[in-house]
Amino acid sequence: MNIAIMAAWNTTSGVAMHAEPIGKALKKMGHKLTVFSFLKNDYHGEGITAKDENYVIRCFGTRPVTNKLDPRPFLDEKYDILLVEDLGMLPAEKLANLISVIKKKAKVVHVVHENVMCPHSWFYQIDWDKVIYFDHRQDFLLDVYPDAEHIPFPCFESRRKDKMLARKRLKLPMDKKIIYVFGHRGYHSYYRDLPPQLKKEAILLYVITPEHQMLEALTPAEWRIVRKKEVISTKEFDDYLFASDAALFHKFQSRFHAVVSSTVFQSLGTGCPIFVPSQSDFFHSWRKEVMHYRDISGLNKKLIEVLGSEEKRKKLSEKAEKFVEKHSPERIAKQFLNIFEKLLA
Repeated sequence: MNIAIMAAWNTTSGVAMHAEPIGKALKKMGHKLTVFSFLKNDYHGEGITAKDENYVIRCFGTRPVTNKLDPRPFLDEKYDILLVEDLGMLPAEKLANLISVIKKKAKVVHVVHENVMCPHSWFYQIDWDKVIYFDHRQDFLLDVYPDAEHIPFPCFESRRKDKMLARKRLKLPMDKKIIYVFGHRGYHSYYRDLPPQLKKEAILLYVITPEHQMLEALTPAEWRIVRKKEVISTKEFDDYLFASDAALFHKFQSRFHAVVSSTVFQSLGTGCPIFVPSQSDFFHSWRKEVMHYRDISGLNKKLIEVLGSEEKRKKLSEKAEKFVEKHSPERIAKQFLNIFEKLLA
């Protein structure tokens, strides 16, 4: 089957975290893949995370900025399915002008990323052959698209690398436990101090954006490392997780109406124990696969428990691995493929 995907790709956006594992799994299954994505001077996300594959064509900009779209790749390339992700960030009116021509050769499918009903009429002008959503808090879509179907958000595939080699590549201490505090994609450096029980054996590693205001960066401490980076590549992000004994993802409010934490879906397969705030809606997808905390006191207690117990880390890893297997790119891609086959039958 010839499949085209119109979405963020090789960027830090949650849309890319959804599209990439599905697209790559479809390609691995033997299907021809073409990706239409954002221009490098106007894309969705904080930065480019990897070199583009030879099947990626950058031919449009974001709706809020340049609103550009080059129609030629959509008309020239051969595909049976056009999978469109996150219409709100795309030049929707320009795409709508092409749909009647595109539908002469392909079925068009929309993956909705919004967590509320879009208030703009342009959002509904395309007659989709199928609408797909990934979280049951998006069930409101059934009022507009009664035949919309739910397919879960995919994880990145399970992968493991040597902890000491990852630390060597990143120039991190080899003899300490490392707690990685993620500070990109709207996540915050909420956790600023270690309990006395951990200060001798552990290090807080902050990787934050250059514009992030963190006074601790000016105050050296043996138990704290602060690194400022504009963008973390996909490979480097994995290395930080491989190198760490725990990772802290703290986020409450989305800047773009996100529904789930795509970063956790990306991270679970690395085997690093993950800690998240229990009150945040971003992390409702997980129960025992990650550690939930309500406040600093609870976070301190759970960090001490997990870092001090091989058995607890093993159980956490096993539960995370089961979740990754259930939401593997191959399994999720097969659910998409089943819908594509029905549309083309």
